[in-house]
Amino acid sequence: MAFLKSNVFRRRPRIKEGNLAPLKPTRSFLEVFPREIRDLIYTFIFSSSSSGTVALSPWNFEVTKSMTILRICKQVQRECKEIIWQHNSLRLREQTQLFTKFSTLVDHPSISQIRHIEIWLELLDRDELEWVLSGLQPLSKLSKPGSLQSISLVAINDRPRNIKEFEEELDLVSSGEEVDGRFWRGGREEQGTKLIYKTCWPRFSGWGKQSWYREMLLDRSDTTILLGQLQDMFCGKLFIDSVPFSMNALHGVLNPRNGEIKIVLG
Repeated sequence: MAFLKSNVFRRRPRIKEGNLAPLKPTRSFLEVFPREIRDLIYTFIFSSSSSGTVALSPWNFEVTKSMTILRICKQVQRECKEIIWQHNSLRLREQTQLFTKFSTLVDHPSISQIRHIEIWLELLDRDELEWVLSGLQPLSKLSKPGSLQSISLVAINDRPRNIKEFEEELDLVSSGEEVDGRFWRGGREEQGTKLIYKTCWPRFSGWGKQSWYREMLLDRSDTTILLGQLQDMFCGKLFIDSVPFSMNALHGVLNPRNGEIKIVLG
C-alpha cells in the first residue's frame, strides 16, 4: 500500500552519542522575571475587570482558574497572597492597626481587671500569626505577676452550627470594625475579667466557596520560629491544643485550620 512507503515508516538514522548537543539549563519563572514584573503578572491574572482590581468575586470559572497559580510553589503562593491582601486592604508584617488598638488598650484604666484575652482568627497559619505577633507586642507590658494571665489564639472556621452562631457571624461581617482589612468585633465577657475578640477575612463568597478560598490561601510554611517568638515575648509558657510547645517538636504540630494557641504569662 502507498502509505507504507511514506517517510513516516522509514527507519530513522541512529544518532551517535557524540553528536548530541548539550541541553541548555532552563531558568524558572522566579529567575527570569523580577518581583515588580511578577506582581504585574499576578495582578493581571487575578483581576476580574479592566480596572485592575483583585476582588475574587463574583465567583465564576475564571476566578477559580486563576487561583490555580497558588499551587505552583510556596514562593509564588506567598507573593500572590500578598497581592490579594494588598487589593483587599489586609495587612501582614508591618506595624498595624492592631498594634495601635492594643497600645490603647494597655493604657486604659480597666485593663487591670482583665485576666484573659481570647482572639478568634480565620486561620493560625504563618501570615495570620505574623499579623497577630506584630499587634500583641504592647500587651507584653502586662506580663508581670498579678495582671494579665493568659492569651488564647483560636482558629474557628467551621460553618455556624446554630442560629446564635449564625447571628454572631452576620453581626461581625455587617457591623464589625475594620482592622487591617479584617472584620473585628468584641469586648468584655459577662464576668468582666475576660476579653473576647472575633476576627475574619472579607467574605469573598458564600460559605462553601469561602472555605475553598481559605484552603487555597493557607500558608503551609513552618510556624515554629514564630511560636518561639510569641513565647519569648511574654516570658511564659505556650501550649498548642493543651500540649506544651517545644522548639524541637516535629513540623506540623499546630493545626492552622482548627487549632488553639494559649500563652500562660510568666
